Amino acid sequence: MSKYILGHRAQARTRSIRYTVLVSVLLILAAVLQVTVFSRFRLLGAVPDLMICAVLCLSFFCGRYVGAVSGVGAGFLIEAIGSHGITLLPVCYLFIGYLMGYYARTAVNKSYIAYLPYLGVTLACRAAITVLYACLNYQSIHLLKILLQTVLPELAVTAIAGCLLYFPLKLFCGWLEKK
Repeated sequence: MSKYILGHRAQARTRSIRYTVLVSVLLILAAVLQVTVFSRFRLLGAVPDLMICAVLCLSFFCGRYVGAVSGVGAGFLIEAIGSHGITLLPVCYLFIGYLMGYYARTAVNKSYIAYLPYLGVTLACRAAITVLYACLNYQSIHLLKILLQTVLPELAVTAIAGCLLYFPLKLFCGWLEKK
């Protein structure tokens, strides 16, 4: 009997390690794409935030704890690659990942239509983060100018990325849950 339980524990541990490694590889791939490819070929003059889209999909399909942990990891990873100093992005991604996963568990059907309101809330949070960073970095700001030149283009390309990433990340999370 104990042999069976020990085997089950080892199998569960192996599954959680594989799960963690695959999610980490996904986040690293998204960070590399965001920083290298999309920063050179800017659509509408902005870089899409692939990390927040990945965190949203992970929390939507895999749950709030996966969303929270991947949010912290994604925030630290993107800030380690392209930032100067300590920022609030990991904490913001943590809350987005946890809250979207918490409320997504009420969605009976994990369809594309059910995903869109979560994407909208996530985009609103991302816009607030961008405005907050602009206010902290610039002494005198023109809110209308920041909205038109920075926030709206970033929201548009992140919305496009979020809509397109839904399908491959749904397959990835489904495959991840089967393993």
